[in-house]
Amino acid sequence: MRKALSVMLTCVMAASTLAACSGNNNTNTNTKGASASAPPTETSKPALLNDTGFPIVNEPITMSAMVMLSPAQPTDWNEIRVWQKYEEMTGIHMEWDEYTSADMTEKRNLALASNELPDVFFRTKMPDSDVDKYGADGSLMRLNELIDQYAPNFKAVMEKYPDIRKGLETAEGNIYAMPSLTDSPSIEIWRKLFLNRSWLDKAGMSMPKTTEELYETLKAFRDGDMNGNGQADEVPFTADSLDEAIHVLRGAFGLGNRGMGNGNWDVDPESGELRFFPISDAYKELLTFMNKLYTEKLLDQEIFTNTGAKVLALNEQNQVGAFSFGNVIARANTNADDYAGLDQALIGPAGEQLYTSARGHFGSKGAFMISSSNPHPEAAMRWIDYFYSEEGIRMLYLGIEGESYGKNADGHYDFLPELVNEIPEGSSFDQVVSKYVPYAGGSLPTLILEDYFKGGETQPSAKEAAEKLRPYLPDELWSPFGFTAAEAEEKLAMESDIYPMVAQRTAEFVMGKASLDEFDDYVKQIERMGLDRLREIYTAAYERYTK
Repeated sequence: MRKALSVMLTCVMAASTLAACSGNNNTNTNTKGASASAPPTETSKPALLNDTGFPIVNEPITMSAMVMLSPAQPTDWNEIRVWQKYEEMTGIHMEWDEYTSADMTEKRNLALASNELPDVFFRTKMPDSDVDKYGADGSLMRLNELIDQYAPNFKAVMEKYPDIRKGLETAEGNIYAMPSLTDSPSIEIWRKLFLNRSWLDKAGMSMPKTTEELYETLKAFRDGDMNGNGQADEVPFTADSLDEAIHVLRGAFGLGNRGMGNGNWDVDPESGELRFFPISDAYKELLTFMNKLYTEKLLDQEIFTNTGAKVLALNEQNQVGAFSFGNVIARANTNADDYAGLDQALIGPAGEQLYTSARGHFGSKGAFMISSSNPHPEAAMRWIDYFYSEEGIRMLYLGIEGESYGKNADGHYDFLPELVNEIPEGSSFDQVVSKYVPYAGGSLPTLILEDYFKGGETQPSAKEAAEKLRPYLPDELWSPFGFTAAEAEEKLAMESDIYPMVAQRTAEFVMGKASLDEFDDYVKQIERMGLDRLREIYTAAYERYTK
């Protein structure tokens, strides 16, 4: 049954900060919808709103909500039992407007550009930069006062996890979004390297401890007919993308030494200053290693066009020696028990031994936003706040007690056996539970607790891998920095040029289409694109962050 847990919320990835409820110091610089987005005050509390408990409103109301649909879920979110139950509890009907992942960016941008806004944005893949941008221009409501007055559960979460506040607040002290959060080491370690233990045994090798040992292990996987079919069809190392392969190796080269909170930025260990590490000598060393893996066919030759489905298909044919992902069961099924995570972080060529594919409690900043045109912002805040309480978290991840979940003999909560022990042929676990709960697809505005989350990262193989890597995490894991509206706009413009160039050149170096002798020219190219100014912006944000 656990193997079928598969494609679950591994997508817990991404970034930002939460703010102090800064009273009347509203520095919002709205130019659009300014009057509508003005924060409500204590005296503006609508008569239909109850201060505490359920229902939230005294008479039924409806809100429109844009949401990203997971393929495992009913196409009509109102068919999900949790939403039906929550409407009964709250008196609030959500008119869901569901879009696939492929359509979401276009639909969300269209709504924002045309100012035809839903009342709330619920898991819409909104980037941090867009949260800040559309918050500053007034499309999204400033939430500071609403949180202060109507979100006791979320305030308690902020008090418990101080880094959350840093990740939500803009430089001006505004909060425009409710985040996706985790309290799970296995989820917070984003990508792990899993190796095929049966292949290791066949090769007479132990789990690698250094990058050089990994190289030798992958060669044995390539040459040893590990699946015994007489064909040289083994794929020694694969991942959904080149980035995900790099993520499990970069710490061995000392890169990303403050985690993933601010992308390609960390601290130069020699100068102590902020570093854009894709132009560092250590990055060149990493590229040299990756190029060796690729040219010797130790790295999947399809890595640049890979997908999770392709990795899963390779595993079903017993062709994979090692892969990078957050858990095993989303990328392996019938042979999932063959895989185990590293026993320790790999030691790199210069003796570095960090594991940096990790973040703090932040999953994503823009998981839930209230638009400036929402006529019931107070009710919306009370509606979402419940899902930062323990009861609400349990409801979001397990559904309705007695209907979809109950307590086990050991006192833990789990889905009812009759619900998940016999998955109908042609269905997946995600499809079965998605009739009750909305979490498939991840990145929900809530706090993930391992007691209630039954996804791949909380399965034994992933948790064990995470526990072995924890001693090697950076001492400090950054939350995303906060930028001023002007900084955010300028930063976004420069990053839209620089980051694709880094990705393009990285791929060319790994494939061998460009010689690593050209690395210095690549660095100059990035610098000519305005890296000094981008560094100034990040440095200013970093200085505010560390105050």
